Amino acid sequence: MPFINGVRAARERIVAHNVDDRVEFLRKRGFSKPETSKIIETMLTEEGRKPESVFDFVQGITAIARRKTHQDERLDLEKRAKKFHRQSRP
Repeated sequence: MPFINGVRAARERIVAHNVDDRVEFLRKRGFSKPETSKIIETMLTEEGRKPESVFDFVQGITAIARRKTHQDERLDLEKRAKKFHRQSRP
């Protein structure tokens, strides 16, 4: 149940309403400009919508991480995503 509640909280926590909000949300969390663009673009391509919630951003980040050939890079991205996913819990 805690896992389900965490996912629900992340989906309900809207953190971005426009392009500037999306960029600011990721940049404040240490993502570079190219990473930020890739995350937003990946969410648009894979989910067909713009990222708005913490859950959306985590989904975009983990999708990019899956494409990384080096495990260290993949783990780094997943660790960074996990940090702000954890922040969305009630």
